[in-house]
Order: sequence, then structure tokens, then C-alpha cells
Amino acid sequence: MPLPHYKPVNLDNQTVQRILDAALACWTRDGYHGASLKEIADEAKVAKSLLHYHFASKEHLLIELQAVHSRRVAAEVRRRLSTVTPSVATALGALDQVWDAIVATRDQLPFALEVWRASLQNRAVRARLEAFEAELFSLLREGIELGLGPLAGRLSLPPPRLAALLQVALDGFSLRLFLDPDVRRLRRTFDDFKMLIALALEPAPTTPKRRRPA
Repeated sequence: MPLPHYKPVNLDNQTVQRILDAALACWTRDGYHGASLKEIADEAKVAKSLLHYHFASKEHLLIELQAVHSRRVAAEVRRRLSTVTPSVATALGALDQVWDAIVATRDQLPFALEVWRASLQNRAVRARLEAFEAELFSLLREGIELGLGPLAGRLSLPPPRLAALLQVALDGFSLRLFLDPDVRRLRRTFDDFKMLIALALEPAPTTPKRRRPA
């Protein structure tokens, strides 16, 4: 039996954008549980039935909101990478942009936790959440390959494994930023993490070719 799924959301639709903006405004002001879908529809100035036409549930709306934010960050990283020469320093600079995005949205972590909790009981939420996590992985891998250029093929740790490592680590930093108000201290920890990543970005040593006997 195939997993249930949500239909794709048309992000070019102005109504969809208004609903997403209204959801962010309501949840930031009143909290995830404090704002109902009816209140979000009122904020967006649309009928609740129209909101349900585009978004099957509150969790679905939240996942799409997170996806939009991730794509915007990725687009900004992509834009910056297109203006500089690929290198280890370039790739590490892109990580700084990701850090800034995590800091800017650290108060939204409880929203993400609500989706993860809901995914335990709702198979459709689980399927969409897994698709979202797969998209994040692809965005990280793309960032690595764009930032490093030809060097990406010579890494000690291949791009897919490095992207998986970054995804786990960035989730951890998101949690710590929510729990600990001292951003400066956590920034030092993030810089230490970047030092470890710099080691993973070193090209793998090449084995000299053996000469054939004459």
C-alpha cells in the first residue's frame, strides 16, 4: 500500500504566499498551538476552505513554510557562490551564511519539533517530512559541490557523506541555539566545528603510479 502524500504546493500562487506569510506572522506572535488555521486564514484574508485547498493540515503548512525558508537560504548561498572562485575558503564561507540563517530562525525550533511529533502518528506528515529532509540533504550536497568546484571530486570525505554529516550537525546547532541564549559562545563552538570540516575538505592523498618495468 503506497504511503499517503500531500499534493505539491504551487509557490507561484499569490494566495499560497499570503497564507505562508500569515502563518509565520501568527505563529511568531501567538505560538504554534496558539494560532488556529481559522486565525491564519483570517490573517491572510482568505476563506478557511481555500487554505485547506492548498494545505491539508497545520503540519503540512508548517513543513512547506520551512521548505520555502530553506530554499531561500540555498538561493542566497548559490548567488554568493556564483560570484567567487570555488575553494575550501569559499565552502566554509557558505557555512557562515547557513549559520546566520539558523540564528535568525532559532525561535522557530518548537514549530519543527511539533511536526516531528505529529509525524509519529500521521503517515502523510511523515512522508512529507522525509521528502523535506531529502530536499535539505540535496541542497547541502549542491552547496558543497558549488563551493568546492573540481575539488569536490578529490575530498577525503565524499560530498554525499559530508552533506549527511552537515545535516546532522546543523540540526544539533539549531537545538543548542534554542536552548542556550549565548549566541557568541555557540558561535565559537561553530567555528571549532568549521575547523573540523576544513580537515574533511582536504583533498585525499593521491597514490603515485608505479612505473612498469622496462
